[in-house]
Amino acid sequence: MPSSNRDNSVQCRHQLDSAKIAALVKLLKDLPAAAPTLLKQEGIKPKEYKLIFRSAIESIRGVFSATGQEKKKFLSAILGRMKTVGAIKDWAFIGSANRQDYKVALKNGRLVAIEAKGCPDGNNMTIWERPTWAQEFIVWSQCPDSLQHNPGHGIWSGISTRLVPKMVVEKQPIDAFVFYDGRCGSAQRKCPKKFGINDGLRSSATDIPSVGDGKWMPPPTIYLFPKTIPHPVSNKNPAIHDLVSCQFADALLKTFNVPKTQKNALANWVKVEARAEASGSWVRIAVGFGLDNTMPAMEGKFKRLKRE
Repeated sequence: MPSSNRDNSVQCRHQLDSAKIAALVKLLKDLPAAAPTLLKQEGIKPKEYKLIFRSAIESIRGVFSATGQEKKKFLSAILGRMKTVGAIKDWAFIGSANRQDYKVALKNGRLVAIEAKGCPDGNNMTIWERPTWAQEFIVWSQCPDSLQHNPGHGIWSGISTRLVPKMVVEKQPIDAFVFYDGRCGSAQRKCPKKFGINDGLRSSATDIPSVGDGKWMPPPTIYLFPKTIPHPVSNKNPAIHDLVSCQFADALLKTFNVPKTQKNALANWVKVEARAEASGSWVRIAVGFGLDNTMPAMEGKFKRLKRE
């Protein structure tokens, strides 16, 4: 039976004890009662605490969120390695100060657009348009600072409530979704994959060391999407991409030394079923691990599309 636990949308887990997060949240909220003297020393009155607390949290979030350069460094290192090993022909950063977008030319000249995003459950996951020149379109999520929930929690939210609805309602095809950043393979987000790169790539991509010798870089987590846009009448069960139709995914796995015989096993999939009812269009979404495996790891219920 498919799971209803969104954590199961991916095979990796965070290693941080969520109970400790809850304990710290309670401690901070109760600080005026627990340590009024400490606040008084800083000139903070108990009645002011709630507003100052919220402002401080927003300030801290701003500091942690200001990681655009770190994210760009990571993706640039990966694409640079892909070019070095001959997996792609060339790549270029074509974004701006507020957007992280890339243009990739595969070895056969096929053009790929990469839309780089933050955490998959963020609102920015719905802010994109597939370029008219793109023969493949990849959404790449980097979420190095969110440890409150396991990765699958945000991945399922991003796929089921943001990417797929936008794809269907706005008729914007997505070929693949990649979840990958400097936290992958580290002590904070251990990776179950057996293949990868163990040289200087990690140090050029991120300051976060891996488990073991600190150098290991696991392959990314890739979700292949339907080849065509689901439609409740004309395309109820669209076929899912494979590593032939989504060539960037194949090139990415090749770069990370995944043997040809194991590539299918390391490619995840997103299945979308669509149906029409009097109340509108409904979709059911499932994700699974391995292109040769038809059993979903996580499957949602049919939900009506609200943005029609």
